[in-house]
Amino acid sequence: MSYELSPDAAGGGLSIIEQFNAQPVCDAPGRPILRALNRELQTVIYFRPRCKSWKCQACAELNKRAWTARIYDATAFHLALGETIAFTTLTAHERLSPEQSWRLFGGQWNKLRGRAKRAAGGGEYVMIPEAHQSGKLHVHMLDTFALRSRWWKDNARACGLGYMAESEFAETPGGAARYAAKYLGKSLAEEKFKNVRRIRKSRHFLAESGGDELTAWQY
Repeated sequence: MSYELSPDAAGGGLSIIEQFNAQPVCDAPGRPILRALNRELQTVIYFRPRCKSWKCQACAELNKRAWTARIYDATAFHLALGETIAFTTLTAHERLSPEQSWRLFGGQWNKLRGRAKRAAGGGEYVMIPEAHQSGKLHVHMLDTFALRSRWWKDNARACGLGYMAESEFAETPGGAARYAAKYLGKSLAEEKFKNVRRIRKSRHFLAESGGDELTAWQY
C-alpha cells in the first residue's frame, strides 16, 4: 500500500478534508480501466477504481475514514432532532464457543432489536463487531434507543447474548465519530466467519444525513 502525502496532513483529526490529505492508494489486481470524459474541457482521463474491499489494506483505511465521517454527520443529524445517541456494548454468552458466538449473533440480535424498538418506540443504530481476546464476538453500537445499561443486560441475556452489557449517552458528534473510528480501525477477526459484516446498520441511521449510498460497503 502506498500513500500520497500532503505536508499539512493531520493524522487522527476528525476533519474529512484533513483525513483525506494522506490518501492510501489501492493496488488490488484485476480492477477494470474506466474512462472519464469532460466534454467542456475536451479531456479524457483513464483510471482504475479502487476495489473497496475491507480485505484490501488501502481500501479498508479509506472505508474507515468514510464511515467515520458519515457517522459524524448522522450523529449530528439525530442530536439536532433532539434524539439521544448512546454508546452501547453487547457481548456473547459465556457458554458459547467463538465460532458459535459469531454464527448465532444475527438471530440473537434480531430478537433483541425487536425488544428495543418496542421498549423505546422505535430507534436507529450503526454497529461495529469486534473479536474479544477469547475470539468471541462482541459489538459496539451507536443507537437512538436511549435505553439504560440495566435494560440491555436483562434483555440481551434473555435473547441468548451475554449478561455483560453497557450503555452510556454521547454528547457530541465528535465523540461518536472517535468511538466509531476506534473500533473500525482495529484488526477484526471475522474474516474467517461467514456472513459477518464490518458495519451493520438500521435503514435510517445514515439515510437522512445522505449516507445511505454506503450500504454496498457492508461486506
